[in-house]
Amino acid sequence: MRILFLSDAGTYHTPRWVNYFVDRGHRCYLVTLDEGLRTKAEEFLLPAKTLPDFLRYPLSLGKTRRIAAEIEPDLVNAHFVPNYGLIGALLKFHPLVISTWGSDVLISPGKSFLHKLRAEYVLTRADLVTADAEVSARAVGELGVEKERVFVSPMGVEKSLLGKHERKEKAYLLVLSNRRLEPLYDLATLLKAVPQVRKEAHKEVRFVILAEGSQKDQLAGMARELKVEKWVQFEGVVSRETLLDYYRESDVYVSTSRSDSTSVSLLEAMNFGLLPIVTDIPGNREWIGEGKNGFLFPVSDHKSLAERIIYAASEFDRWAEFGEKNAAIIQRKAVWEENMRAVEEELLRLVGGS
Repeated sequence: MRILFLSDAGTYHTPRWVNYFVDRGHRCYLVTLDEGLRTKAEEFLLPAKTLPDFLRYPLSLGKTRRIAAEIEPDLVNAHFVPNYGLIGALLKFHPLVISTWGSDVLISPGKSFLHKLRAEYVLTRADLVTADAEVSARAVGELGVEKERVFVSPMGVEKSLLGKHERKEKAYLLVLSNRRLEPLYDLATLLKAVPQVRKEAHKEVRFVILAEGSQKDQLAGMARELKVEKWVQFEGVVSRETLLDYYRESDVYVSTSRSDSTSVSLLEAMNFGLLPIVTDIPGNREWIGEGKNGFLFPVSDHKSLAERIIYAASEFDRWAEFGEKNAAIIQRKAVWEENMRAVEEELLRLVGGS
């Protein structure tokens, strides 16, 4: 296939997705307005105009159309509904695949009537919509897309990372969060839980946060106000290799996100045997059952989060079986290469197997 991708090159998911198809032998091209990680595809970086997003993406349509005419792709795959999805819909090229990432269908359409109208416009013009969670697929259906045009496949964990991961013995419990420092991910709830954990846990508990975002200074200030900066490390964005090392070193994975589809971070943490403690939202409930393979807590409820961390710390050896269950879930449902092969087959079907 000759595939034209429209996506944000500054996000982790874009090179991962695009490179899969390049490695499978497809001729791939990427149009992006955002500088970032390089892919193996032939890339076209369009000049970024100093305009609001609702203008700068549609205004790139002319250049994108000229690139598409030169490339003559078999298929266009646009990622994230409000921006590159909109470019894809306006391009009026078929077959068109829109790949949703979660907040673009779970949150954005609820912001206003116009946001919803835009989402419906984009999604209903797609020949296929991919979603990484059932909750996202339901949201796509509510925005007017027939069930048979929606394909669900979590992004998953690479085969090379599968296998038994022994926890390293240490004198303290290490809690990991690698969600972005943005309001959606609600890291304030995690920080508010730390004083109670420090006061009541019978074992020393430390916290590491691997992320950047617009709330970085605010959250660092909150840690100082709560007098927990000694036990909370803000490490920023780390390399992929360093992240994998943190998965191996950590004991508990926490996500305080207010909304999610299928979080790759959660899947990776499950694969590495961390005990998941995550918000009680539909996307997380597709993977975590309360007291069965992890723990759930109400959104923004720092007391409930603290109680679960304390409980986990007090009887941590009891949760070893959760790690085994979660590794089995990943191998059964969330292997990256297998799930992407299913996506690839859907795309080949659209273009008649070429």
